[in-house]
Amino acid sequence: MKVLILEDNAERRSAMEDRLKDRFPFCEIEFFTDAPTMIQRVESAPLDDVALISLDHDLEMLPGADVGALVDPGTGVDVAEGLSRRKPVCLVIVHTTNTIGGDSMQEKLDATGWTTLRVTPYGDLDWIDEMWFPAVRNSIVRDLPERSAATQLERAREA
Repeated sequence: MKVLILEDNAERRSAMEDRLKDRFPFCEIEFFTDAPTMIQRVESAPLDDVALISLDHDLEMLPGADVGALVDPGTGVDVAEGLSRRKPVCLVIVHTTNTIGGDSMQEKLDATGWTTLRVTPYGDLDWIDEMWFPAVRNSIVRDLPERSAATQLERAREA
């Protein structure tokens, strides 16, 4: 079972990873710091084993190959567009303070059948424990029995 997260802030990634590994050590966590890399992942690999996706919107510019050069990392809207071309498989949490960007992400995803939930960051990392992780936990716990039954059925078919 995998969790895919678009988040460029190292402290946020660390806090998210700590919460997930503490409660769900069996989950594989894939972090992305730029939209193109995450888009490549969601468009080229199966999503059947993805239990949850969480998307930030505003991403910091990345260092380029040339000294002093910067590369545009894209936005969460770019990833939402990539996801909108795929069959919905799980909850997508939109975690951003950017109201316009977050609304756009949710509209694109909702229009193509994805279920979304909005979490607005606040208080440095407080929102991760108070809002984000409870939503993640509820989604994974709600999804576990269904995924377990599907896995057992798939194994029975292969036998």
